[in-house]
Amino acid sequence: MIIVLKRNSSDADVASVSEMVTTLRYQPRVIRGTEQTVVACIGDELNLQSLSILENLPAVEAVLPVQKKFKLVSREYHSTDSVVQVRDVKIGNGNITIMAGPCAIETYEQFHAAVRDLTESGVRIIRAMPFKPRTSPYDFQGLKSDGLDIMRRIREEFDVAMVSEVPGPDKIEPLMDLADMFQIGTRNAQNYDLLEQIAKAGKPVLLKRGLASTVEEWLTAAEYLIVNNCPQVVLCERGLRSFDPSTRNLLDLGAVAVAKQLTHLPVIVDPSHAAGTRRLVPPLARAALAVGADGLIVEAHPDPLKAFSDAAQQLESGRFNEFLDELAPWIELAMRERQRPQPTTS
Repeated sequence: MIIVLKRNSSDADVASVSEMVTTLRYQPRVIRGTEQTVVACIGDELNLQSLSILENLPAVEAVLPVQKKFKLVSREYHSTDSVVQVRDVKIGNGNITIMAGPCAIETYEQFHAAVRDLTESGVRIIRAMPFKPRTSPYDFQGLKSDGLDIMRRIREEFDVAMVSEVPGPDKIEPLMDLADMFQIGTRNAQNYDLLEQIAKAGKPVLLKRGLASTVEEWLTAAEYLIVNNCPQVVLCERGLRSFDPSTRNLLDLGAVAVAKQLTHLPVIVDPSHAAGTRRLVPPLARAALAVGADGLIVEAHPDPLKAFSDAAQQLESGRFNEFLDELAPWIELAMRERQRPQPTTS
């Protein structure tokens, strides 16, 4: 449930309400807005009388039950858009962020060329994937420790932010000093043990939607991160498994619009994995921005035809500025749209 405090509530009032919440076996989470303070109560509904008790506290204006399984993620808890910061890059609340990089780190020369091209195009967060969990054990799994060494060299040379997928808890420590943002891939979107371990690392997290996850399951996975003290979460729609082979995955743009209404977290889109072919990446990217996405994560390779994995869907990094130029009117419109007052949600 959410406790809305009266506008003139003091710090002592907030502390008193939080103490009462604790005695009722909830965890209080306080968020201070410009006009009012709210306290989210995290825990099982063990005693329905707790609602009436809290309503009678002098500092309380209203007690609002939250029926959703996600609470800290919801707009009831935090009505305005949150901003996630990855080094000096802000994601969300009017900031349109483009992340890009190859599907995987293959060689020093390949990754160096990709990062050089992309940073010259203005990209400030690079996909850096030394580990590649794949459906088949025979597919390229990434360079692993050699990929980490390449990341380190490129990071020292370009000093650019990097986002890296963490396929298991044992990969957190090797990436701690190299990745500025951790990614939870679609295969691990409901690996709750990994989500809890990632949350403890203290890094911003990019959470992709599972292959068959509902919007509620996607947001509940984000709740695992936030309830474990990882507030810097970005959601990523990358397409669902579909019966139609026309595209690699079915890009659910409706889910992006729904998520933007339900949660204060930034939501970005991965048009590369949805499309499965590079010619579809630009139109899907434009559509994503049109429905409210806060940014994109796009695969780009210096020589896509020679890529070790996902060759068909990667853009050419040397021509990435052309992609951004085509996208510029939609980015401008999206940023202008974000400046309008946000609609209220029921």
